[in-house]
Amino acid sequence: MAIYAATLDNLVRINDQVVDSARRAGLSEKAIYDVEVALDEACTNIIEHSYRGKSKGEIEVICQIIPTGLKIILHDSGCYFNPDFIPKPDVKTPINKRKQRGLGLYFMQKLMDEVIYDPCEGEGTMLTMIKRKE
Repeated sequence: MAIYAATLDNLVRINDQVVDSARRAGLSEKAIYDVEVALDEACTNIIEHSYRGKSKGEIEVICQIIPTGLKIILHDSGCYFNPDFIPKPDVKTPINKRKQRGLGLYFMQKLMDEVIYDPCEGEGTMLTMIKRKE
C-alpha cells in the first residue's frame, strides 16, 4: 500500500508501483499495458473529477497479487463517483464527430476483467480493478 498526493505529477510513481506488482503477479506484457492504460484513466478521473483538479487530496493505492492475477484498489476521499450515472459512449460515430471526452470509463471496463466502484463511509470512492492472467 502507498499513498500519493492526487496530482498528475504522481501518475508515473503510481504506474511504477502497479506495474511492478503486475509483473510479480505473472501478467503478460499485453495485460500489463492494459493495466497501465486503465490505471492512468482511473487516476486521472480521480484527480480531475473526484478532487476537481484542486490537488488537495490523496490516492491510496493497494496492489494485491491474487491466484488469478492482480487486484488494484484505488481509494480517494473526494466526491463519490457512481458509474451508473455516466451515459454509455457512442463508439460507432466517427471520431471527428464524437465528444472529445468521456471514454475513460469505457476503456477501463474493456481493458480490465472487473471494474467495481464502491462508496466509502463519509465520502470518497473505492475503485477495485482486477486483471486476470491470460
